[in-house]
Amino acid sequence: MTPHHFTGRPPTRRALLAAAGAAMAAALAGCDRQEPAKIAMAGGQAGGFFAQFTQLLATAAASEPAFRIAPLETPGTLQNLQLMRAGRAGIGLVLADALGTDVAGLAAIGRVYQTYWQLAVPLGSPIKSVADLAGRTVSLGPAQSGTRFTALRILAAAGVGTSDFTESPIGIGDTGSALVKGAVDAALFAGGVPLPIVAGPAGNRIRLIDLGVEALRLQQEYGPVYQSTRIPAGVYGNSGETRTVGVASLLLARADLADGVAGSLVDILVSRSADLVPPETLGTQFLDPRALITTAGVPLHPGAAAAYRRWHG
Repeated sequence: MTPHHFTGRPPTRRALLAAAGAAMAAALAGCDRQEPAKIAMAGGQAGGFFAQFTQLLATAAASEPAFRIAPLETPGTLQNLQLMRAGRAGIGLVLADALGTDVAGLAAIGRVYQTYWQLAVPLGSPIKSVADLAGRTVSLGPAQSGTRFTALRILAAAGVGTSDFTESPIGIGDTGSALVKGAVDAALFAGGVPLPIVAGPAGNRIRLIDLGVEALRLQQEYGPVYQSTRIPAGVYGNSGETRTVGVASLLLARADLADGVAGSLVDILVSRSADLVPPETLGTQFLDPRALITTAGVPLHPGAAAAYRRWHG
């Protein structure tokens, strides 16, 4: 083997030190460029409002340097709570009434919007009230959903028990067509108004049943977690205003979520609220910055509380 001969002058000590420093700086810079953490967010059924909001929040957070949101499709509130408590989701959406009083290990990021319960029937149906559901086939939503939890309370407030009707669970994506085709006599679902995934297949061929009496009875029994609210005329096939039940939807986090992430989520909710409203909806029930901290008795995450102080003093 022919020996290798250096050509030119050997590097100076200063050059060697400079090269070593540059290599170390490059290595440290590489360490600083860590991949953003992925935070699983428990959302809802595909096409439903929980799922829509989850995707919009994930998109809004896509430029965050420290984290990304990974949406999870779920039946809704009850499973979302299970996923967060099991450590399989860092954040999630929850209906305030189904949360109950056991909030150990959880903290609130904010109240994100008002959820409206909608009892829909085919336009020509003889059903005029909740009591008329007796003997009918009714969809109340998936078993692990907060929608079904509240739906059963609404029916009970009208004196309708589970033995009085036939339950036929239908996914939210099939609800509109099931009503129009007569696969079910009625469907009780929740979300904004109108709910696009229902309105798309059904249009004005369905109408809503008034739930004003039931809303007042729920308030009397369970307190202000239930609100009596109104759906404007012209939604679906309704010619007049419809009274209904409203419940706050909360964005919750595990208590061990990093303070900086919780604070960044608040910053997104406050500064990008318009980006978090599905375009097909009326939008009046969404993300009122003044109501973000009204979290139905769930303590704010410390990082979220600090962010609200920065915004509001």
